[in-house]
Amino acid sequence: MSQQKLLRLLQLNSPSLPIGTYAYSQGLEAAVHQGQIADIGQAKAWMTLLLRHSLANNDLAVIAQAYALWEQEDYTQLNVLAKTSRALRETEELLQEDTHLSRALLRLAEPMGVPIEDRFNRKTSFPVVYARFAQAWRVDLQQALTAFAWSWLENQIAALLKLCSIGQTQAQVMMLELDEVVLEAVETAQNLPKDALGMSLPNYAILSARHEIQYSRLFRS
Repeated sequence: MSQQKLLRLLQLNSPSLPIGTYAYSQGLEAAVHQGQIADIGQAKAWMTLLLRHSLANNDLAVIAQAYALWEQEDYTQLNVLAKTSRALRETEELLQEDTHLSRALLRLAEPMGVPIEDRFNRKTSFPVVYARFAQAWRVDLQQALTAFAWSWLENQIAALLKLCSIGQTQAQVMMLELDEVVLEAVETAQNLPKDALGMSLPNYAILSARHEIQYSRLFRS
């Protein structure tokens, strides 16, 4: 990777990118509230499960497919993929998050020099727009997927530190221990057949739905 492409990849996944990923916990807050995550071991199991059985087959796989479609300028299939990605959001809050993030990133496209053609439906999904930025900046797909997965994990850990009595050192060690899981998720996404897109985790969906009506919460719903 050239130095310039590395800079663009870091910028695309930076917490300072004004799209608001920090405002969401994706069911984590509800899991802590319900007592399902109370220590570092349970937190690690949560992250591992979601990386292997949600992120790999959903967002990462969507990015991988969208990247190729942006290369081919196949806007018909891009719009179909965006609808599919939105349909994979199993709760209202997960759909609202996806909508908010995609719109926020789309607003950055023109000032950051990333063309979004009129043939592309603006009611889209965040991973599809992310793929456009990576493809337009000629960032290697595998590296874009790895950065996306790492950024997701970093955001989950940042939320965890606000919600749980887990120390920052413990959290950083856990990130190191999850390296192989992140890389495994990226490999799964790249090799996933097109007709195998999507994965459901019922308890995760239930926790997200409960978070929508949770009385006191730090993160958006």
